[in-house]
Amino acid sequence: MKTIALSEKTFELLQKMKAEKNAGSFEEIVIDLIIEKDKIPHSLFGRLKGKTKSFNSKERKNIWKNRHI
Repeated sequence: MKTIALSEKTFELLQKMKAEKNAGSFEEIVIDLIIEKDKIPHSLFGRLKGKTKSFNSKERKNIWKNRHI
């Protein structure tokens, strides 16, 4: 986790956007702005981070072993 300094005006604008989009966090707003600016597909921006379980090493090995390319 990092902290950034914002001017009062920027903070107010982010608060307004957060309320308008019913976002859960300022991070969500910042990520959406970056994605919109760079046209990055949501699938490439870690949108599922924290929403899926991590695989243990045995599961990971099975996934790679069973992969058909």
